[in-house]
Amino acid sequence: MSQVNRISVCHVAVGDLWAGAEVQLKVLLSKLVLRPELNLSVILFNGGRLCKEIEALGVPVTVFPEAEWGSGKLFLELARKFKQSNAKIIHTHKYKDTILAAPAAKLCGIPYVVRTVHGLREPFEGLRAFKMSLYESIERTVHRWCVNSIIGVSSQIERRYRAEGAVSRVVCIRNGIDLDGRPTPVDRNRIRRDLGVDTGSCLIGTVGRLTPVKGLSYLLQSISILLRQRANVRLLIVGDGVIRKDLEAQARDLGISENVVFLGHREDTEELLQALDIFVLPSLNEGIPMALLEAMAASRAVVASRVGGIPEIVEDGVEGILVEPMDVNQLAENCRRLIEFPETAMKMGEQARKRVVQEFSAAAMADRVAGLYKELVMSR
Repeated sequence: MSQVNRISVCHVAVGDLWAGAEVQLKVLLSKLVLRPELNLSVILFNGGRLCKEIEALGVPVTVFPEAEWGSGKLFLELARKFKQSNAKIIHTHKYKDTILAAPAAKLCGIPYVVRTVHGLREPFEGLRAFKMSLYESIERTVHRWCVNSIIGVSSQIERRYRAEGAVSRVVCIRNGIDLDGRPTPVDRNRIRRDLGVDTGSCLIGTVGRLTPVKGLSYLLQSISILLRQRANVRLLIVGDGVIRKDLEAQARDLGISENVVFLGHREDTEELLQALDIFVLPSLNEGIPMALLEAMAASRAVVASRVGGIPEIVEDGVEGILVEPMDVNQLAENCRRLIEFPETAMKMGEQARKRVVQEFSAAAMADRVAGLYKELVMSR
């Protein structure tokens, strides 16, 4: 296909983290780059892992250093870059890149802006909550005047933005996971030995950013309940974040430090997931969490909060068990249920894998995103 007929799409992202939204962008680009009808480029506001991952795909990346430039210069440089480009679509991913890139795109005559909403606002308090309310107000105005389509990664997000009414074209395209090249089955007993977990223990684990919205303090309380009931459990927490020290202190206060392993950030999470008996996601809010999809792809039974997009992934009693957020007794009770009936956990893990393969593939997600791009261009 000639360069003239290709659709040029520039993704703009903050790129300061390596978390769910960033992983999802990398997975999406890894499939879109294979489509000859698309010409892709990326602008990030930070260097780091996301930048390296995208460059490894062969997608051109430009870094605009937000720490050095500030918002004013970022806006001007975006406008300059867009004016020089032949982009037909700008695709943004978070509130900051949307607030800056969408108006810059319209100012430069780029016809279409797509915004993916990866999750709803976290339950902040105080000054941070006030700032987020302000950002959301600004973003609603930007959506109304500068955004042509919003992608929600869950039905809940889609409903929220349809009700807001700022953008006429709102679609749900759920996150997908790349099942190609996933690790072959590992020696889970060896991994457990390396972690200091004996064969008789039930290894419960979670993966993600250590932030309040992930509900990990409630998970620690539920583990304390299980241990008081003399359950032979160990908890594995993979990830890092702002509340790690608080969680470690809470584990000490609960007297369960010897039963909790904080691994910090790890690159081998897919292998670690295979060593678990149960994956737990006690979040207070979620979109379509990548960690949950990865755990299901690893055939792990899950116990997860009934929030956000999680019920769209896990059918209660089939791929796992859904519990109310912040209910430590219910969380402990259902973990105990899977501990006592390991054959149930195994069957749920098998169903979880089937569900991901059938409904949450990265290829299907990329097909729908590429389809949206074509619809926008052809609608003009």
